Amino acid sequence: MSITELKERTTELMEENVTLSKLNVLLFGAVFLLAGICLGLLAAPFTHGIAIGSHNGCNSGNQYGSDSDEEEEA
Repeated sequence: MSITELKERTTELMEENVTLSKLNVLLFGAVFLLAGICLGLLAAPFTHGIAIGSHNGCNSGNQYGSDSDEEEEA
C-alpha cells in the first residue's frame, strides 16, 4: 500500500459519519478510566522521590554513627 492509497482511505473514513453505540461509549470510558488509574499508580512514586529500601526503622543498631569508638575502648 502506497502513501497515496493510505491518504485516500483515511480521507474516505473521515468524510463518513461515525456512530457509536452506548455500549461502545461505556467501554471506551471504562478503558480510559482504567488506563488513567494505572498510569497514576505508576507515576505516583516519581512525585515523592524514589527511595530504594523500606525505611521501616530497622537500622541494625548503628543509628548514631560508626562503632569505631567502642572498639577502641574495649
